[in-house]
Amino acid sequence: MDDLARLFGELTGAVPDGPPGEVDFIFSREVLPVPPPELATERVFVSKTYHDYNGWYRADALILFVDPVASRELGVFLLACALHDPVEARLELPLASDVRRFVYRSPTRNGAEVPVGLSQRAQTFRYFPSQERKHPWLGEADARTLPLLALSTSDESPLTPSDWEHRDTVFVEGSAAGTVRLAELLLNAGCSWNLVREFDLEGDAGFRGVAPMSAELQIALPDSFRWLAHPVST
Repeated sequence: MDDLARLFGELTGAVPDGPPGEVDFIFSREVLPVPPPELATERVFVSKTYHDYNGWYRADALILFVDPVASRELGVFLLACALHDPVEARLELPLASDVRRFVYRSPTRNGAEVPVGLSQRAQTFRYFPSQERKHPWLGEADARTLPLLALSTSDESPLTPSDWEHRDTVFVEGSAAGTVRLAELLLNAGCSWNLVREFDLEGDAGFRGVAPMSAELQIALPDSFRWLAHPVST
């Protein structure tokens, strides 16, 4: 069985999907399964592309193809990562996916090393199903609260042009707040009443939706125009 469904499917099924703003669900470490160091799915695909701005700036961009159920299970996986904060959790993707894995890493990486300044850790997330816009965080003033998706090689050492062309790993970096916001968006995107079929999280050159230095993210659901570019015929 697909690991996302096996580990997070039952909990995802218990999370209400509406009506918007009327029901809620409290996620906590007591409720969420602990993400294992490695898991795999056959239902999440990510293609690589780019976004040109004004003919002189080009940003890395990712297209995430998910059906509504996979979208919500992926969201719950990210919430489990943000609240349990494992040193590392790797989600392997299918062979047909340009990106072969998502890697969540704890912001501190090393539990024995105390970071400088104030340390905070997410405890709970109270979720209300909500309507999202295509550009969900337009006008966000604090980019540090947005998700950071770092596209690189698995060893994070792309040296040659070929290495850069064949980057196949996305590291989920940045703050817990950014990871939770992405998880919430994926939960809302998978709701049965959601009519928005594409979401665009652009960088600072566009409609800001990701943290500085992040690859841009486009989320494509079935029946969207971008779904026609799905790497596997569906």
